[in-house]
This record gives sequence, C-alpha cells and structure tokens, in this order.
Amino acid sequence: MPDALENRSFRIPEICWSGSGRAMCGGAILRRSVSVAILAWVLMVVTAAVPLIAGPPSSQLNGEGQPSPADEHLRGFIEGWLLFAHGLDAHQVEVTVRDGEVTLTGSVPGVELADRLIATVISFAGVARVVNRLDIIPPDPLPEAEGDSSKGPGRWQSWLEWAETPPGRKTVHFPSGHLFFPPLADQKQPRFHSTWQRYDSEHGYFNMASVGFGMDFGLLRRPARTEGDGVQLGISGAVFSIFNLDAPSADLINSDYVVGFPLSWREGKWSARLRVFHQSSHLGDEYLLYPQPGKTEKRINLSFEALELLVSREIRYLRFYGGGTGIFHSDTPLGRQQLQWGVDFRGSPIGWRTARVVAGLGFKSWEETDWDLDLNLKAGLRFRSPNSDAHSIELLLEYYDGHMPHGQFYDLTVDYFGVGIAYGF
Repeated sequence: MPDALENRSFRIPEICWSGSGRAMCGGAILRRSVSVAILAWVLMVVTAAVPLIAGPPSSQLNGEGQPSPADEHLRGFIEGWLLFAHGLDAHQVEVTVRDGEVTLTGSVPGVELADRLIATVISFAGVARVVNRLDIIPPDPLPEAEGDSSKGPGRWQSWLEWAETPPGRKTVHFPSGHLFFPPLADQKQPRFHSTWQRYDSEHGYFNMASVGFGMDFGLLRRPARTEGDGVQLGISGAVFSIFNLDAPSADLINSDYVVGFPLSWREGKWSARLRVFHQSSHLGDEYLLYPQPGKTEKRINLSFEALELLVSREIRYLRFYGGGTGIFHSDTPLGRQQLQWGVDFRGSPIGWRTARVVAGLGFKSWEETDWDLDLNLKAGLRFRSPNSDAHSIELLLEYYDGHMPHGQFYDLTVDYFGVGIAYGF
C-alpha cells in the first residue's frame, strides 16, 4: 500500500508542473508525500511490534515442551492425509506431535476406521509412537418394538441376536484385516505368493516353483469395547502347487486344496484362532505320465478334515504363538495330532515410510512322521499401502528343513532355500 501511494505522488508532479499553478501544486505534493511517509512508518512499527508482544509462534520454538519444525511438518503431513484420504478435518480429528509422538484426539464413526488410522499413522516416517484418544461415535439406537418382552436378562441369545449388537457396539459386515494374523513361517496359511526354491533331497538337487492362491475373508466382526478387539467369523480358501522347473514343461507335481472357517478373537496383546478346515491333495498329470526323480509307486488319496487352534501373545515387535491341529476324519490312515509353535517379528518403518522388516521362525511336529521337527524360516521386507491396512507386498527369503510339506510326499525329507514375493489383499 505505501508503495502504491508513493508512486501516485510521483505521477502528480508531471501534471502540475505543466500547468500554471506550479508552486501551489508542488506544496500539495510535498504535504501528501510527508503524510504517506508517516503513515507507512506507523504501519511498519505496528507490524514489527505485534510479534514481539505476542511472542514467537509455537512452530518456531525448539525449547523444552515445544514442538520442533520437524514435528510441525509431520503434523501438517498427517492432517493433509486425514483430509485427503478420509475426509477428516481438524475439527473431527486433532493431531498433535511432540518428539515424534503423535496424539490423535477426536471422534470417528467406527472401530474399523480408528484401527486403520492408527495402523497407517504409525507407518509414517518420523513417527515413533501413536497415542490413541479417538472416541467411537455410536450408532443411533434402534427403537424397541412395543410389547416385546421375550428378551430377558437370563435368556441365551440366538446367533442372529448375537450378530445384532446393542447400541454403541456396531457389528461390522465383511470387515477388512485380521484379528489373528496368520504365522509368517507357515507353508499352509492362505496367502498369495510366488516363490523359487532350490531343493536338496536324497534324490539330488532340483529347481522348484511354489505358488499359492488364497486368503481369509471376514464375514462378520463383533467389536469389543476397546478398539481393535473383538470376535470375527470368516471363510478361507487356498491352493498350493509346486512345479519341477528342471522338467522340459515345468511339470506340475502336486496341488493341495484347503478350505476352512476361521473364528478369531483378540483382546489387547492376546489373540487366537479356531479353524475347522478340509484339505485334499492331487498329483499333477505330468507327474503321473512322465518319469520323475523320487517318484512314488502309487497315488495316495490324501484327504482329511481337521480342527486347528492357535494362540498368540504380542510383546513389542515380537509375537509368540503356539497350538495344534487334530485330524478328526481322513480317507487315509494318518497320525491324528500335530503341534505347531514359533515367533514372528515386525519392525518399525524404515527407508520408505511404507516399508518394514518382517521375519518368522516356525516349527511343526506331526505324529505321522514320528514327531520329527520341521523348521521354516522367512525374512524380508513388507511394503504396505499407506491408505489401507490390507494391501501389501512382501519380498522374502526363506529356508526350510524337514519333511516335504506337500501332499503325499510327507515321508520325504528335504531342505531348500528360496526367494519369493507374497501379496496381501
């Protein structure tokens, strides 16, 4: 504004000097210029004095108890992500950051959204810890039908009544994510993967390809009062196949088909999964038609139904799990009991804000193989989408030593190492 007025005072003399009122016009110009200069000086003094009176903004303070510029930058990034990805502004979710500790305060509509926000924010670079102060907005209570006195405090709830949770606890249909995370170092957990493996067996060395297609699909989740806790019912299905890459046509050796119904539970650091499942194994056509190393003399109809129970406990970056499987029906005489235990590791985000180190060490021991110990080790990097807690890609190295975990070949002992990619949806 002062510059504009000063430029105006310089243009006026050109007009006045060309006329007859030279002295008079010059005096008016001088008075106007002095007035503009005084006004500009006053504005400059006031502008400079206001910050001194109010004090420096908090984003510029690096003293004790004050956010640093890095914290302010991280806060702005998280606020922008909340608004862009979920439509949540600062009035709905307030973000504060101090020394890398992020606090989320506000209200969100649903436990699933709260879990997704926490899981994603903790993956951002620079975030050391997330303090969850989010309240869950309860759904509007449904009016009770008049004269309905059938529900008493001591009456057992039917399955449908159990699914229709009371006000303040919303049942989630087709939920995303897991309450119990499948063990990483388990060959028969439903997942998508493609892996090259180098076998060392009593018949020599072989290059094999192992692929899997499968997933757990949540049908219904009943959240608990604490976000992230609850009970979930789902369905799972998977196909696991191995191919002999040394054969001219990469012969299909075996395929295992698994379908089950997992019931999972979580409360705090504890989680568990009870799963009833069916498995059937089928030899590949090429294996039956052409000579193969170590080929068995006859086909075994390996088909059974089993009940599996796994329980896990999380301690910081580690998760310890254990349990067993009992076969209750089989077309072929098999040992009925199997034990399983191990530990998984999930590190903090590194490099890219969506990458983290993961590893798993698992053990199995089956009655059918005289309780011999089978070992599986996997480690690598997991890359996860920042906008979803389900989608991920894992680059993994693996090592296995034990009985071959495919179909009727469980009597063969092998060890192999491999490199693979796993996909999470």
